[in-house]
Amino acid sequence: MEPMTHFAPLLRLSPVALAIAMLAPWSAHAQQGDPAQTGSGSGQAASATTSLERVEVTALKTRQSLQDVPASVTALTADDLARSGLVNSADLQQKVPGLSLSSGGRETNLAIRGVSNNVRSIGADPSNAVHLDGVYLPRSSMALTELFDLQRVEVLKGPEGTLYGRNATGGAINVVTRAPTAKPSAEGFIGSGSLGLRRTQVAVGGGTDDVSGRLAVAYTKDDGYTRNLSTGTGLDDNNFKAFRGKLRVALGGKSDLTLMAQASEDKGTIGYGVSTDTAITGPLYPYSLGDPDYRLTGADHRTNARNIRLDSPVTSSRKTSVMAATVNWDLGPVGFKSITGFTSFTSGDRNDVDWTGAKLETQDTTTDVKSTSQEFQLYSQGDGPLEWTAGVFLYRDKGTETLDWLGYGPINCGVPGSCTFARQTVKSSGRSEAVFGQMTYRFTREWSGLLGARYSRDSKDGDATNRSSGANFIGDVSFSSFTPKAQLQWTPAKGLMAYAGVSKGFKSGGFNFGSAGIEKFEPESIVATEVGVRSTLMGGALSLNASAFNYDYTDLQLRTAVLSGPKPIVRVTNASKAKVQGLELSADLALGAGFGGGLSAAYIDSELLSYVSPSTKRELSGMPLPLTPKSSGSVWLDHKVAMSGGQLRSHLEYNYRSSVVFPLTLDQANNKGEAYGLVNASLRWTAPRDAWYMQAGVRNATDKLYRTMRADYTFGGVVESFGAPRTVEFRLGFKY
Repeated sequence: MEPMTHFAPLLRLSPVALAIAMLAPWSAHAQQGDPAQTGSGSGQAASATTSLERVEVTALKTRQSLQDVPASVTALTADDLARSGLVNSADLQQKVPGLSLSSGGRETNLAIRGVSNNVRSIGADPSNAVHLDGVYLPRSSMALTELFDLQRVEVLKGPEGTLYGRNATGGAINVVTRAPTAKPSAEGFIGSGSLGLRRTQVAVGGGTDDVSGRLAVAYTKDDGYTRNLSTGTGLDDNNFKAFRGKLRVALGGKSDLTLMAQASEDKGTIGYGVSTDTAITGPLYPYSLGDPDYRLTGADHRTNARNIRLDSPVTSSRKTSVMAATVNWDLGPVGFKSITGFTSFTSGDRNDVDWTGAKLETQDTTTDVKSTSQEFQLYSQGDGPLEWTAGVFLYRDKGTETLDWLGYGPINCGVPGSCTFARQTVKSSGRSEAVFGQMTYRFTREWSGLLGARYSRDSKDGDATNRSSGANFIGDVSFSSFTPKAQLQWTPAKGLMAYAGVSKGFKSGGFNFGSAGIEKFEPESIVATEVGVRSTLMGGALSLNASAFNYDYTDLQLRTAVLSGPKPIVRVTNASKAKVQGLELSADLALGAGFGGGLSAAYIDSELLSYVSPSTKRELSGMPLPLTPKSSGSVWLDHKVAMSGGQLRSHLEYNYRSSVVFPLTLDQANNKGEAYGLVNASLRWTAPRDAWYMQAGVRNATDKLYRTMRADYTFGGVVESFGAPRTVEFRLGFKY
């Protein structure tokens, strides 16, 4: 298929081209005030004037104003996060339409515009790349963490195969932490609130022009909002602590070296239990027909979403370490950058996998994954018509995962009592090498073109031992990919830019170690087309951005559970084709008199074009892709006013998401979460010179009940978890 044919669906479903023509007169009017170029994130605050604050990002590997980036990018600053009360990466989906995060058991599912990591296996890679200060995080679970001492979070939507490569099929998330400065500084807060919440974040920094450093710590703990009636303990709780240190050393001129080390431990749990709408009186598992102890009773039925019954204590411990050495070298007409990264992720989880108060089965999982990465970048500097970036990326990882199934009674163990009736130990290693380049040439003052490409070569080795079946597996797979990108950019007036492009995304295949027959699966790929417009209007008081996109998915990797014998096994198959089409819109407005507001919205139409469930043999073509709400959006209003010598700031927002299909299980048709909307608000008084502040915030103000995961096990009913109820938090903070 010729590349230009991919634009046909966009022309039918998008009014972007018309919007460009309509915005041109407004942009010309904006120039009369000669405003500075401004940018806005997803929740920019209005200043005391009628101009939005400028936001700079490094989404395309070079520093530029957000409004100058010819791509669909959302940037949330530290102020955005604080105003909305966002404290965890999972909260980002409320402010970034098209982004979804869901956690169930020991896994994290991250989706951008319908592209998600449906496969849970140590031998599989994520579909969306997450970076911390430029270092690639290889496991999706590493992305689910608390946010502290950040400069900003950037969410790039669409395949980023050229510059990011490493499994950025759906997009990339860049978490940028605060940089050290020579000026002495200190800031932080202590907080308390609902569910026994205790939260503290503190950061200090300073030094000289030659050497400066910054230290940050974070601690959060609460009692959880789900109660295990069998043990009396709380689940769905927060129990997090972290430390980060950064050191910057000047190397002369504009060159420097930055060292970063971060360590965190998260012991928070998930309240995953039998569904509130399950009314099963039959056997929990098919093989338990003859044993009354293996049958659900009335006490096991979940009549209250905040209560469950699990006989086994649910525990979790996830330790993450990230280290980075970044060198920026100014070579005059060109710049050089080196990012050396090391990551370590270890976890230990215990889950009651019968999800009842009966003593049936428990699963223990331990994971240990380490990775090293090295990226070199060479890029142009100056104001010439040609801008370019070239680089090399090298990556290695090695991991081990052990799953123990603990059973009770003669059915599992053969004799009364408890036993480890099954164990699987998996070892996996991977490597990746890539070269990439991208250039933008400015033909005229209005027109420029972009070309980029990346060649990657990936390989994986797997070694698995299943003690119960006696099966052993040793194998290797290798894949290569060429992911090009082409784009045309038009800037008809200052503050108005439009772009149209086509790109390819590629995700490696791998091993599925979760199935009894341990199997390989093939790579998946996406050809994406996108048109968009970014504008700064009304003298810098309004930013208005829109985009339309079309994805053609080939060999989509899908995970389902198949009932084979007495228990389900997990299969990974490649659906032949899928399609995603959508529209996105964002706006930020400074109204004057201290008022400001904005909105962001996404409409995504996704469907499987050809897929038969290996579990139920049902034809599932036409179903939406997992974790892809058809519509989502956020609208907010801010106000600032002088009061008592300081400033009072109020914030109100509403975030909406339509229904989604959750990944996992036997029948995706019944595995859904309903639509819901959340109201958040905050009120903050800041003393003169920003010396200290008091803040009160409420999240989910209407106490909306909504699901965060749901799995339809036809052999034993539906299990699910829910989001947090209404919570209130009070903070007392300082800044020096």
